[in-house]
Amino acid sequence: MGKEALLDGGDTAAPFIVIEGIDGAGKTTQLQELHRWMEARYDCSVHTTGEPTNRPIGRLLKDALQRRVELDGICHALLFAADRIDHVKTEIESRIKRGVPVLCDRYFLSSFAYQWREMPGGLDWIESINARAIHPHLTLLIDAPAEVCMERIRRARSDTELFEDLETLRAIRENYLELAHRRKTVDRIEIIDGARTPDAVQQEVRARVEEVMQSCCNG
Repeated sequence: MGKEALLDGGDTAAPFIVIEGIDGAGKTTQLQELHRWMEARYDCSVHTTGEPTNRPIGRLLKDALQRRVELDGICHALLFAADRIDHVKTEIESRIKRGVPVLCDRYFLSSFAYQWREMPGGLDWIESINARAIHPHLTLLIDAPAEVCMERIRRARSDTELFEDLETLRAIRENYLELAHRRKTVDRIEIIDGARTPDAVQQEVRARVEEVMQSCCNG
């Protein structure tokens, strides 16, 4: 079976898997390694994507994150939700229904963690504007101390984006960890220690993904 083949899961959709974490946690590296491993391990096509997207709303958000456009917090939250719904409808939903696993770099947990405490309506409002977004089969939260992540960012590049300062990263990390606990009845969120070597992190990532792949493939 070649790379164009799909998972044989009967009527069960292929898994939608999200990797989350604060900036510098290593989530993008882990997603890239996971993609290569999944295609080899399961001998099927695996689609990778991320948020903000490269579609019109996502491009505006990227400009804001790079400080080329100034938007207030409410605009950020609404645009992320709109970009997410567009993302689901144009890229994610059709693929998982056709049996193509989808890996996503950030999804709605990012909005909850980054915007939760700044919005007038708090978490309830953020959840309400994201209510039409489908739920992932699995969210992997790559967790590492803010100090470790900030040092990685500084080593990787000279400039920083919006949210990339030590105090902000500390606060967002705390939000992620609290959300992982609060949402355990509605979403499967696995916390993975991202302060270890990339290889050690990847081994645990693969183990969690194998559990979900077996569940989807077995219907």
